[in-house]
Amino acid sequence: MNWFLRILFTILLLAGWGVLSYLYADFTLGSPKRDKPVEVEIPPDTSLKQIGNILKEKRLIRESYFFRFYAIYKKKTNLKAGVYQIEPGETLADILNKISAGDENVVKVTIPPGFNAMQIANRLERLGFDKEGFLDALNHKKPKYQFELEIPNDPRRPYRLEGYLYPSTYQFRKNAKPEDIVNAMLEQFAKCMNELEAREQLTANAKNLTKGMTIDKWVTVASLVEREGQVKDELPRIAGVIYNRLNSGNDNQILRIDATLAYINLMNGKPAKVTASMKNIRNPYNTYKIVGLPPGPIGSPDRDALEAALNPEKHNYQWYVTRSDNSGRHYFSSTYRQHQQFIQLSNRNEAVH
Repeated sequence: MNWFLRILFTILLLAGWGVLSYLYADFTLGSPKRDKPVEVEIPPDTSLKQIGNILKEKRLIRESYFFRFYAIYKKKTNLKAGVYQIEPGETLADILNKISAGDENVVKVTIPPGFNAMQIANRLERLGFDKEGFLDALNHKKPKYQFELEIPNDPRRPYRLEGYLYPSTYQFRKNAKPEDIVNAMLEQFAKCMNELEAREQLTANAKNLTKGMTIDKWVTVASLVEREGQVKDELPRIAGVIYNRLNSGNDNQILRIDATLAYINLMNGKPAKVTASMKNIRNPYNTYKIVGLPPGPIGSPDRDALEAALNPEKHNYQWYVTRSDNSGRHYFSSTYRQHQQFIQLSNRNEAVH
């Protein structure tokens, strides 16, 4: 009979230990109850111990040391830095899986130099953001920076903040508001503008620019330079051509820049390709018809284009044409006759290629 009692006692002891182990594991593996999502940021090079402490401070887990042991047990110690949104009801196991998989609450968005507002909006939409809300914010959001107050309220501009959406790579939270996205891009523009000392340069370099130069005209010229130039060292030269034409006081004030025609197409949802017939259309952005600059920028210039528009190369060139050698470079000329010769040369080379 003694052996039966000993076996029974052992069974009860093991069962009790199992229940206690289950309750303890449930307590430590489980998360404190919460009814709202919690955002947690894991900085780069954060140790497993530090991650456990961060999660405990955010009240996402009860015991940081058990998180470490559990991660080691599950062989998931290579956790990824990032910003994560932990939903109500997610357990320690769920949290570990999310951080080890790098399932962040942020989206990386790259805006290439020269992108216009519509192209940026389309890219944001493909990444899950509110396209229409973004475009609406470009015209109606509350100004945050002084330069926003200086942008003309010109009804001919499709989007008031066109040109000021600085090209860069951003990380936006998945639930980011359109206005916050716009402000992030404007913040980078403001930073670049300050680094270039744009206001001071516009005053100091006024004689090399054009009459009545403003921040908005500067950005407009830079956007033309960005779209026309492909090689960095040519950007100041292209800027010089634009200013020479603006200051010519004759028919050369008509800029005849193909990039503005491409902008018209893109704003109308068409391919950017420019045709000869487009040069005769009536549109405020058709620089084959209007005198001077278009109503506003045609895309987002980067730092190099912005700097070139502040410090153009001094020369007598009035014309340029793209070379046909795929170098992205141009032939520059000071007379229309020479320009025509370069066009013929470029066409001949293109035929050879």
